[in-house]
Amino acid sequence: MTYDTPKNTTGKVLLTALAGAGVGAVLGTLLYSKKGMARRRHFRNYRIDQRLRLKGDWDLLKGKLQHQYSQLTDEDLNYAEGKGHELVSRLQAKLGKRKRQIVKLLNAL
Repeated sequence: MTYDTPKNTTGKVLLTALAGAGVGAVLGTLLYSKKGMARRRHFRNYRIDQRLRLKGDWDLLKGKLQHQYSQLTDEDLNYAEGKGHELVSRLQAKLGKRKRQIVKLLNAL
């Protein structure tokens, strides 16, 4: 009868755990640094601007929105090209809806 001795794997497990912790620390530093946070915010705003398809005269669309939601002011509906995320944020605060709902509402106009 032969008996196999178990192999010593403690060193490999310890090395793998340390490598995982090191990779996690590096990724955490990259993702949650000030530059990383700004990069994610920029990308999130870019996605909103890409999904927002405002067609036609903005003044006409603004009038439709004010007629539909009387609590909106001209300042709330101030829109500049490429700054759609700011418009969506203001409307989200005023109307209490999610960003996706606001984008859908604006695209439906």
